[in-house]
Amino acid sequence: MMKMTLYNFKRVMKVSIGRATFTNEDLHIRFEIIFDDDMKPNKNKVQLFNLSKSTISTFKQGDTLTVQAGYSNDVGVLSEGKVYSIKTSFDGVDKITTIYSSEGDDYTKKKIDSKTADKGKKDSITFKKNSKGSTMIRRMLDLLDIKLGAPMKLKNDKVYKKGYTISKLIYNDLEDIVRDCGSIIYHRRGKLVIRPLKEGTDERFVLEEASGLIGSPSVFTENNKTGYSVKCLMQHRITTCSIIELKSKTANGKYRAFKGKHVADKNDFYTEFSCE
Repeated sequence: MMKMTLYNFKRVMKVSIGRATFTNEDLHIRFEIIFDDDMKPNKNKVQLFNLSKSTISTFKQGDTLTVQAGYSNDVGVLSEGKVYSIKTSFDGVDKITTIYSSEGDDYTKKKIDSKTADKGKKDSITFKKNSKGSTMIRRMLDLLDIKLGAPMKLKNDKVYKKGYTISKLIYNDLEDIVRDCGSIIYHRRGKLVIRPLKEGTDERFVLEEASGLIGSPSVFTENNKTGYSVKCLMQHRITTCSIIELKSKTANGKYRAFKGKHVADKNDFYTEFSCE
């Protein structure tokens, strides 16, 4: 298990958009990166201060935005997604460029067309009787050109005795079939993952006071789910479905993070998350 003392390490922030990269050594950076285990891509916000007009003009909708953070030599990716809006405003003497991004790529609008449909069909693909969910999922991943961030794992590989027809919006059917197979599909650092709800990625990381835990985790109950709310110094290892070990006065053992956020500003540099 990895344990480290972070308090005296230098804070590092890196933001890449298109071909440009900015660090907190160059300028003031502010961001809030959201993560959770639902199927919809999260919307994130990054603010860069006092950029030149010529630099801002190079930013485009559809650019890849990558946010990294950490301490000294321990820096990792928090988010990777596509830019969908860029706005510049003034706050006193500061010129603030706000970049909005959607986690990962947007697959929700891709449709079956005459090129991908079954022969003689306009916008549909039909799977034969007794087709397995895994077979259909792999076909749809190919149609959407999705490369998963981890090997696919289904709780149950459902057999569709009557067959199944996917039509028009492919991603909608992908979500339904993954759910039928007892798993979930979610974004993790910009990559899609398909696995059972309660499973995650073991980060082999111990979170305790010496490695950045702030205060003691507090118990919460939400939507028939009981777990802990945790706050710590910025920690890139903690994201959607990260399995970490907690050592504290109130919570001890391994837990799965299922939602949270990374926050950075002049005074703030922390990760906050809920786990079970």
